[in-house]
Amino acid sequence: MALACPRCKDHHQVLDLPEFWKSLPRESELRGKYAQPAEYAAQWLLPVGAAVLGVVLLVAGQVAGGLLLLAGGAGLGFWFSRLASAAEEARERWARSMYCRQCPATFLREDAVTV
Repeated sequence: MALACPRCKDHHQVLDLPEFWKSLPRESELRGKYAQPAEYAAQWLLPVGAAVLGVVLLVAGQVAGGLLLLAGGAGLGFWFSRLASAAEEARERWARSMYCRQCPATFLREDAVTV
């Protein structure tokens, strides 16, 4: 049972995208186009620093500034975690992707047509 491209319905030229990318020569322009998405390195120093500074201000009696920094640190931490999740999901989608050499299309394995 072969998998075919959902666009052109050809099953002879369908390859796993990671394997196709590995087979490309280093000087190929397609290496940049079909490369795996970059991994997101979350910068946790800023949100943790803001939260710690917020707690210090709360203890020192600066309630408004402390709460603002604490909420800002929590918001930044949540935003950074969402960016990291989106980057990981993009990398997982790339790993499940397939490439059709007949009609240069990329598609997910679950979208492929079974022949």
